[in-house]
Parts: sequence; structure tokens; C-alpha cells
Amino acid sequence: MVGYVGTNDMEGLKVYYSQLLGDCQKVNNLYTLSPEVINNPAIYSLLTSKYHKADELGIKIHLEIFLNLNELNMKIYEFTRVLGILMDNAIEAAYECEDKIINVEIRKDFKVNRQLLIIENTYKEKDVDLDKIYEKGYSSKQNNTGLGLWEVRQIMKKNNNLNLYTTKNDIFFNQQLEMYNR
Repeated sequence: MVGYVGTNDMEGLKVYYSQLLGDCQKVNNLYTLSPEVINNPAIYSLLTSKYHKADELGIKIHLEIFLNLNELNMKIYEFTRVLGILMDNAIEAAYECEDKIINVEIRKDFKVNRQLLIIENTYKEKDVDLDKIYEKGYSSKQNNTGLGLWEVRQIMKKNNNLNLYTTKNDIFFNQQLEMYNR
């Protein structure tokens, strides 16, 4: 960096700094992708698989996990099913964008005594109908079954301690799963 500043090469410094930040983000994510942080084997396997798939597609994925995953307020199988579907959808949507970004956060909300899974991703199809996406058979993509989000909705219906909120803005499509004490 000193060389760029010394030669007043600000454009070169910006490129260097951008590459450095990218590498730092990868190191942070690799730390997060450890079995000590993701302390449930099923969730660990799923997240590492989805992370590597996204990485191969050039998608920047940012993970933040601040929760003991063995103490979720829902069945692990159902959580991994929902997580897998939401991650697959996020990967598909982000891949179509110029800025390919997925942010995943799993944490406790102490104010309301709930656990949260938040997945947000860049997306191209800005006119997506947030009500229609949960209908059985609905898909915005050709040759897809349209069962993923419908299946998520079925899991929500079976559990009275779960809520799923879907929102969008100009940049991010957001899914927030709320898990309350049973």
C-alpha cells in the first residue's frame, strides 16, 4: 500500500484495497464455516455445501452465526429443510445479478425472545409477487416444480411458534424466519 501512496497511484491503491478486502472476507467466512461456530452437523454440512456452491458461481456469501444451533426452537430436520430451500432460492436469484451477494444471519433477538434466520440476496426480478411465490406449483423459472416455498409454508403451518416474513427492496430480497420458544 505504501508503494501506491508513495507514487500517488490512487486507482492502483483502490484495486489493491478491493482485492485485499475480498480476501479478508473469505478468511472471515472460512472461520465462520467451522464446526465450532456451526455446532450442529446437519446445519454445518448444509451451509458448507451451499457456501461452496455459491462461491463456485461467483456469489459473495457473508455468514454471521451467533446462536447455539443445537438449541433451536424448531426441529433440526425442518430447520435444515427450510434453510436449504431458502439458500437454493437465494443462490439462483443472486446468480442472475451483476452484484452477486447473499447475506445469512442466524442469531437470537433478546428483546423479543426469539431466534432469527435472515437470508437476503440480490435479485433481478423486481416484480416478483410475494404472495404468489408460496403457491403450490408456482415458479418464476422454467422447468422448476414450484414446490420449495410451498413446502416451507407447510412447515410454517405445522408449527405455531414460527413466522416467515418475506420483503424486498430495490437491492435485496429478504426472508426472515422467526422461531419463538415452544
